[in-house]
Amino acid sequence: MTSTSFTLDKDQAKLLNGLDVWLIDNMHTNKGLGGEDLIMELKETISKIKEKGYYNSAEKELLNKLRSQYVETKTK
Repeated sequence: MTSTSFTLDKDQAKLLNGLDVWLIDNMHTNKGLGGEDLIMELKETISKIKEKGYYNSAEKELLNKLRSQYVETKTK
């Protein structure tokens, strides 16, 4: 199965940095994210995407879910 790659642009990189900070800020307070181990895995995935400069379809889906969670917590 071939995965499509998406190039990480400057705006997306900035948003990833924001998600990364949000994850750390909420590591111990937001149980909805699944706990410290899951948050560390998400941060590791974000770091890998930033290093590569692109992300695949599976990572895109993960980032979209993470973004939705971020937006939901910001609108509460």
